[in-house]
Amino acid sequence: MDVGGVEILGLATTVGGVPFTEVEPAVEFALRAHERFPTVPVLHRSDRSLVALGLLGVEGVGGFDVDDGPTVDVSRFDPVTAGSLERLLEVAPTALDPLDRVLLGAGEGVAAVRVGVLGPVTLALTLRAAGLDLDAAVRGAVTVVTDRTTALVERAHGLRPGCAVVAVLVEPGLVGSVHPTFPLGRDVVRDHLLAPVVDALGASPVGRGLVGVHVPGRTDWEAVVGTGASFVSLPAQPEVASWAPAIGRLVAAGGVLAWGAVPVNRPLGLQADSLWRSLSATFAALAAEGVDPVELRLRSLVGPVDGLEGFDVPGAGRVVDLCTDLSSRLRRQSLATRLSLGA
Repeated sequence: MDVGGVEILGLATTVGGVPFTEVEPAVEFALRAHERFPTVPVLHRSDRSLVALGLLGVEGVGGFDVDDGPTVDVSRFDPVTAGSLERLLEVAPTALDPLDRVLLGAGEGVAAVRVGVLGPVTLALTLRAAGLDLDAAVRGAVTVVTDRTTALVERAHGLRPGCAVVAVLVEPGLVGSVHPTFPLGRDVVRDHLLAPVVDALGASPVGRGLVGVHVPGRTDWEAVVGTGASFVSLPAQPEVASWAPAIGRLVAAGGVLAWGAVPVNRPLGLQADSLWRSLSATFAALAAEGVDPVELRLRSLVGPVDGLEGFDVPGAGRVVDLCTDLSSRLRRQSLATRLSLGA
């Protein structure tokens, strides 16, 4: 499994959120956590959250309240301005420091860099809550996410030419999307929000990597996979076997699955053995539903279910250690499988 010719088989990964409010310790943590596949950290501050990073510098957007979200002047809102990183840096000169420092500080052995951005579904729901009507929120979210993410990937390649970049749309707003009260239908989620962004990023001249979607809970995985995303980040739970046809298509097409194998919403008294059994049970459940068990393992990564901003620093370190342990087990198992097949 590779990104732009760079092997990422079985590597550990994280989502981005970290328990730091300042750039330097956040970047040090990110680079130390996963040397070969670091994730650009997202600071634990309302003005540097994924929502803020997605909307900073966009015309018509004001402050960012941790509880109420962004303030949007509907009459002045202009999503096209999201593509200008110069505007973003005028508002927040240090906003891109985590991205820049990870790219410049990563060692020679780095396989790829993961960059998380707020996804269009979550952003559309945020804009709707801020006062835009649904159609305007959907159109605006697609434009903002596409233009800003493209600009970030361009910046990444400019700072580190040839570096493989995995751009992941972080979609907490998609948790529970199968519930009948969810405000957006599958067609809107797939065809009008996620797919246009995935298509645009994949077609971009700088799109030399994977385009992913991360959802930290139960969701409509058929809609997610149906967008054409090549990297899907999902919780490691046997119940995902109910979505086996979609997951099987992703695996068969050469996509990557980043399994959230370490919980972030309960105490970490669990040892790696129990987490490994849970991940193995997920693989077994999918295999029982027809997903190729060999390809499934060969195309999987491991990480936490979601960001680490809710932990203290030692707790976040414990999560990273567990991810690294599970990653080592997955790599050994996958490499043994390759050898048994004569690969």
